Amino acid sequence: ISLMASPDAHAHAEKRLKLDYAEVQTQQSNYQPPSHPHARLESTGRGHLTLDNAGPVQMGFWVPNRVWATAKFLIPLRRHIEAKRRASPLAPLTPAVAEFKHWILTHSVYRMWLNSVIEQANAYTRSLGGSQREAIKEDGDWCWIPGFDHFFEILNEIVTTSPSFNNTAQVGTPLNGFLAVSMATEAGLALFHDTLFNEQFKKVLDSWNAFLKSPASLDKLDIANPEKPGSWISAAAWAAGVWTQMVHDTSQPGYGYASWNDFFIREFVPGARPFKGNSGTVINIGCETTPWRYASGLSLESEFWAKDMNYSLLDIFGGRREWAERFVHGQLYQGFLSATHYHRWRAPIDGTIVCSWVEPGTYFAQRPGQAEGSGTWEGTESQPYLGHVAARAVFVFHSDFTGYLALVCIGMVEVSTCHIEPKYLVAAGSPGVTVQRGDEIGWFEFGGSTHMMIFDPTKKIQLVDWARGAAQHQQDVSPQAMGSIIANVLS
Repeated sequence: ISLMASPDAHAHAEKRLKLDYAEVQTQQSNYQPPSHPHARLESTGRGHLTLDNAGPVQMGFWVPNRVWATAKFLIPLRRHIEAKRRASPLAPLTPAVAEFKHWILTHSVYRMWLNSVIEQANAYTRSLGGSQREAIKEDGDWCWIPGFDHFFEILNEIVTTSPSFNNTAQVGTPLNGFLAVSMATEAGLALFHDTLFNEQFKKVLDSWNAFLKSPASLDKLDIANPEKPGSWISAAAWAAGVWTQMVHDTSQPGYGYASWNDFFIREFVPGARPFKGNSGTVINIGCETTPWRYASGLSLESEFWAKDMNYSLLDIFGGRREWAERFVHGQLYQGFLSATHYHRWRAPIDGTIVCSWVEPGTYFAQRPGQAEGSGTWEGTESQPYLGHVAARAVFVFHSDFTGYLALVCIGMVEVSTCHIEPKYLVAAGSPGVTVQRGDEIGWFEFGGSTHMMIFDPTKKIQLVDWARGAAQHQQDVSPQAMGSIIANVLS
């Protein structure tokens, strides 16, 4: 389109470009996962990974593998931005992204790190084999991110729109797709673990969160055009279970929701998730959960960053020794949520919240030294690690029959906000707050996430089979329903 085109032509071009990009995003839904047993392997030698056998996800979770994210997400996004640039000058960076870029430019160490991230990410793509390189090449170049300015243009594009629906497990996490390579580089490991950098990056995430709480974010819940690209109310979204047993009104704009985030934390219809069993003898799971890991004989401190990723209670509780020590030698269950799951938390027992807080942390960090061996997935296997370093909400409950019980709700990548219902925010030394099982105590805002339940070692508590055998249930098609029994208290 000529730069001399009329305003109407520019408006039409802008609309067409947005549709083109949304169509690219929904093309992810055509992916058919491989059936052979080695479909999810990635090795440091790269020899096991191709686009044919890799797919978008790691171990059934929603962290995209790096080749897939390059070919299916970032390259189309780059093309979309370049087409907009040819049609007319790109829109200015949002104030938050512009401030973030200025901060990087005026702090030489961080400018060095970010440029190193870009260089190392591009070096990774150049190291790939022939078929992978062919799939992701762009004008004879295999650059993941063309340069420093392009990094912020891509970031700006992502945080000025709402996530699109697709039926892959990466649904709803576009920033994670953008940073899938970058966060795995040596420079990325340093940068995304840095406290000062995370404080600045959080301002961008917060500004995006504010957009996603505005009516402008409802473009993909458009009842006048339910089959538009990326629509969350399309036939495909319905078939994927996005609305199963969820509150909605098909006659109202946005299905009755005021914003994309309002939709994201949508409620179940009354009665959809009853809390099962006798509240005096069982412990329920307080959120939807796909099992991931079980551990027993917990240690106060361990090298949680090491390859075997032992849990370290002192780090999980943010250095609060008075709570960590209560669970030494106890049991731990960890599960996860995808972006399409229910994202609210409810009390798992009748009892008292004796302490609760939000622990700040990282957003796009993964375990250092990951992918040392064949078959190691970078992002997904960081789940236990992230319980020690990522932003998280921590609840400590108490009842006579369960003793102490901890629920740790951990934000991952885009999930920068862990919200505790104010009346259940209990500072250290304050009187406890009584809860009944099923009371809503908080929620995640935006994205997938992981969570832990930690059990009192002084009580005889027997976890159910799916929780003790969590590792064998990582590929379960459907999550365990909130309100399911996770443990029986035997004495």
